Amino acid sequence: MSLSSLKRLWTIDRRRAQDGYTLLEFLVAFTVLSLFLTAGLAAVAVALRGDQQAAFVMRATPLARAKLAAAGIDFPLRIGVVTGSFGNGYLWRAEVRNYRAAALNKAASIRAYWVEVTVAEPSAAGRVLSLATIAMAHEARP
Repeated sequence: MSLSSLKRLWTIDRRRAQDGYTLLEFLVAFTVLSLFLTAGLAAVAVALRGDQQAAFVMRATPLARAKLAAAGIDFPLRIGVVTGSFGNGYLWRAEVRNYRAAALNKAASIRAYWVEVTVAEPSAAGRVLSLATIAMAHEARP
């Protein structure tokens, strides 16, 4: 074998080895890229979920506050549960519980009620927001 043919064989072997390393380098780079993309997409999904939760809280909080403020007007201050829905499809539930009573004088007393309003999303997401307050009502004594 001549020297030129040995050089040619050595050059061909070296190119084949480099081709193999190029394929291996590509596979490693593709794996790293896949991992980064997976992590990035997971972060985007979490951010979207958080954004949807924040939007729900922004819509549900004023509705729940309005129902709490209307306790005794929209629904009576009597022990029990009252339900309904808002015009936008959100559902509400008000639970009235006895809290405490205090005598004002011989003819009247004041009664405090624990009022909890829960606003729920009508969709399958099942998001719920609850607010509570103490509402007071005058009662005449028999």
